[in-house]
Amino acid sequence: MCRILFNFARKSYFCAMDSIKSFNACIEKSIKDNWDKDALTDYLGATLQYHDVARKIEKLHILFENSGLKKGDKIALCGRNSSSWAVAFFATLSYGAVAVPVQHEFKPEQIYNIVNHSEAKLLFVGDVVATTIDGEQMPQLEGIIYLPDFSLILSRSESLTNARET
Repeated sequence: MCRILFNFARKSYFCAMDSIKSFNACIEKSIKDNWDKDALTDYLGATLQYHDVARKIEKLHILFENSGLKKGDKIALCGRNSSSWAVAFFATLSYGAVAVPVQHEFKPEQIYNIVNHSEAKLLFVGDVVATTIDGEQMPQLEGIIYLPDFSLILSRSESLTNARET
């Protein structure tokens, strides 16, 4: 029996893959079953409940779709552990895109190399990385999104800019 373990709010939840048809169905079930419970907490910061996580994932899915992102496209994530990082990661996977996690401790040149080599279309960055990278070094990126508030740092696509404004 294949099982996926989710450890949200200090409780473990198992989704038996025999009874749930997909990873997305497992995420959806976890969210529905725990709608008003705490899901993600930042150290000395805010706590997101499952319904907050669901809404943020939905907004990112709308952004991805309206910006022309396709299933199988790559999205890089480079930031410290945070609820925003987790939301972006779950949104990426549940959309059908491929997550490319990048260590936030890497030097800018290492980040450019990984992002360029992966052919990522979007890059999510945290507060530390946002101040050190140069979007011009990653010419294939359509956009860079700031993890703490999901704002656009860089957009090379009118559809991405328009998607973010809606």
